[in-house]
Amino acid sequence: MFKNIGHKIKVFAKILCWIGIICSVLFGVMVMFGSAGATEFVSQYGQQYGQHVVISGGFAIFVGIVIIVVGVLASWIGSFMTYGLGQLIENTEEIKKSLEK
Repeated sequence: MFKNIGHKIKVFAKILCWIGIICSVLFGVMVMFGSAGATEFVSQYGQQYGQHVVISGGFAIFVGIVIIVVGVLASWIGSFMTYGLGQLIENTEEIKKSLEK
């Protein structure tokens, strides 16, 4: 279970990175399309009750793209520390083995 832990930590870092990237992209797309639908709903029913609500669909797309870009970069950069720890452990194990010989 705890053998070759450096490799397992590195695999864990890769998995978390990909989960973060996928979630960022999905959330960004949901913001883009969800806000566009909400814009139409608010505008349609806002006019019915005498309110004039204008929400820019272009702004929702911009926010969605920002979420995707920042989320992907944060996931990628955030995985550096965990992956680096796994690499450090692997290197330490190799040094230990070479010193024992």
